[in-house]
Amino acid sequence: SELFSELDNLSHEDIATAGYTKKVVRGEVLFHEGDPGVAFYVVGSGKVKIFKSSPEGKEQILMIAMPGDTFAEAALFAGGKYPASAEALEDSQLLVFQRDKFVGLLQRNPNLAMNLIGRLSALLHKLTRLVEELSLTDITTRLAHYLVEKIEADKLTDDRPVVKLAEKKSVLASQLGTIPETFSRSLAKMSREKIIRVSGADIEILDLARLGDLAGR
Repeated sequence: SELFSELDNLSHEDIATAGYTKKVVRGEVLFHEGDPGVAFYVVGSGKVKIFKSSPEGKEQILMIAMPGDTFAEAALFAGGKYPASAEALEDSQLLVFQRDKFVGLLQRNPNLAMNLIGRLSALLHKLTRLVEELSLTDITTRLAHYLVEKIEADKLTDDRPVVKLAEKKSVLASQLGTIPETFSRSLAKMSREKIIRVSGADIEILDLARLGDLAGR
């Protein structure tokens, strides 16, 4: 990310003053929704899910932070509480920036501040689209859209591209705003209609045109 690149340009002294590295293991919770927002994070390696939970225990993943991604930026400015929770999906190494000290870095490095604004704008756009999808589309449409985006992101050009699911189906179900059982039924429905063929974590696209129609493309 641009923000991560800008962090690379900072002096080692700046990094050491404002932040520190932290190793976390799979399943470790970094913070819960409502905890005091005291730091934000950059993923060096691994994956971290950012999510909200309902009182009934239903989980909605807002994003999965990959290497180079940042998360919990809201802690820098709100001065309040984390609006969501964060948990490591696998063993990860993170760069942790304490809010009070990082604000000083922003004041001394305008390019860093501008890139952070860009990152926040992109995140807002992503979350706005997520709200729209969850509000206005059904699970099959959301799944089709996810597969089309994966084809584009992975630059797959075969007539029958094979999408490799990067996450467990339970995690993908939460990303798409549903439960694993409903997610599996949607996969089965698309398989019966010969739009896709499922083999473990591999999804072969049998009919790109129909998949695009389902996704609203």
